[in-house]
Amino acid sequence: MTKPHKTSTEPATHTVLRERAEKVFREDPSRFPERAMSPEITQKTLHELRVHQIELEMQNEELRHAQSALDATRARYFDLYDVAPVGYCTLNEQGIILEANLTAATLLGVERSALVKMPLSRLLLKEDQDTYYRHRRLLFETGEPQSCDLRVAKPDGEIFWAHFVGTAARGEGGAPTCRLVLTDITALKQNEEKILHLSQAVEQSPALIVITNRDGEIEYVNPKFCAVTGFSREEARGRNSRFLKSGDMGPEDYKKMWASLTSGKEWHGEFHNKKKSGELYWESASISPIRDASGRISHFLAVKEDITERKRTEKALQDKIVEMERFTLTVSHDLKSPLVTIKTFLGYLKEDMKSANREPVEKDLAYIQSAAEKMERLLDEVLELARIGHKMSPHVTAPLQIIVQEALELVAGQITARGVQVDVTQEPVWITGDRPRLVAIFENLLDNAVKFLGDQAAPRIEIGVESGGSELEIFVRDNGKGIDSRHSVKLFGLFEKLDPHTPGSGMGLATVRRIVELHGGKIRVHSDGIGKGATFRFTLANTQLKPNKLIFA
Repeated sequence: MTKPHKTSTEPATHTVLRERAEKVFREDPSRFPERAMSPEITQKTLHELRVHQIELEMQNEELRHAQSALDATRARYFDLYDVAPVGYCTLNEQGIILEANLTAATLLGVERSALVKMPLSRLLLKEDQDTYYRHRRLLFETGEPQSCDLRVAKPDGEIFWAHFVGTAARGEGGAPTCRLVLTDITALKQNEEKILHLSQAVEQSPALIVITNRDGEIEYVNPKFCAVTGFSREEARGRNSRFLKSGDMGPEDYKKMWASLTSGKEWHGEFHNKKKSGELYWESASISPIRDASGRISHFLAVKEDITERKRTEKALQDKIVEMERFTLTVSHDLKSPLVTIKTFLGYLKEDMKSANREPVEKDLAYIQSAAEKMERLLDEVLELARIGHKMSPHVTAPLQIIVQEALELVAGQITARGVQVDVTQEPVWITGDRPRLVAIFENLLDNAVKFLGDQAAPRIEIGVESGGSELEIFVRDNGKGIDSRHSVKLFGLFEKLDPHTPGSGMGLATVRRIVELHGGKIRVHSDGIGKGATFRFTLANTQLKPNKLIFA
């Protein structure tokens, strides 16, 4: 834009003009026929000439003041235009820069003299030029203002973001032009990028994030919150955060929390909350006050973690500790009992050795032998239970009947002594696993069945296979004393004995359960009641019925 030149108007010499008119009026009366009428008319005419002179001088003075004001305004406008805090450019329809202020030249990094007649597109990044062309075309076609954000590359290589606003106008001769305003928004874009990254971090956070107002009403939840609780954003927004309460925490806990938060302190703790499905879950929470520009608490930010699984693990560990404490006490008691027997009868043996009567010596030795065997069995069971899961033999695949036969050989004495009939299925079933452990499953189940056969006249144990839905179930069934269904779950715990007078440590079925679980299976027991026998059913991974592989006669 060219700076305007100051113009001035010289005042007209009205006195000279009036005197010249009066002279003509006096010396050339033929030009003024009215003059011949009377001296009064002449005097009046001269007076009117003087009045017009005064009026013209006043009007001229007003014009001079107006022109001065206009010149001053134009100068101020030029200064404001040139040093405005935003860049101004005028473009023709082809995008050539016709005018530019100093700010625009500074922003674009080009001298103003070089900027004029330069295409604006030359200063834009190639990736943004299509956007620029589209908006320029729409501006000239529709006359509607256009705006967009474009990246500008200065001649020195610096790149910055600029916000462009264009409006349609008319230039000299009515040619269409574009008046363009550009602003450096690089800092704003950088802040937007930071906000975007923060937003993405919150949205994709593995933690549950909740923002509430001062009253605890939810304004924001992230996707993790929705995934854990089952509530959508729309369902959670506007509700007080206490709608998740399970009722397991007392009001005093919440009072302490709010007292801490409203005083401006952070709060750390755990909640036992309820999901949309009604399922309870645990979460660890860290809640912080958010302050506004004046320092007043406006919101609360809660960052939570679903610790339900951790709580379950802690409870399982605590239960295991209790179980091990019980294990230790039981083993200690069971080991001390035979030791006391051994020590007692060794004392008797010493006394007997002093006498000539040898019969009591044999009786004492029998007691010592029985106690030692009991201690040996207990130690074997403890060691076996400790070894399970720590040192497994390579898995092999073998016929069920061969595994059962090995187990029968280990309990043959008990079975023969009780006259038990054992029936084993002839189905061609193959099982895969740690062979010694598989044998131990049947050994313990057979031993357990023999113990509970009671006074049955025709004791019988049956081992077979049935379809349990998608899996094959192996069962061991007896016709013994049976089990009260209320106590069936307890059977698989360490040292659980339904009948304290039954021989054994109570670890056999616990050992079976652990071996079955290590082989990817589950075990359960069923009984129709006392006196009606019991059936133990279990599954093992890779148990298969293969008719073509092996046929048993």
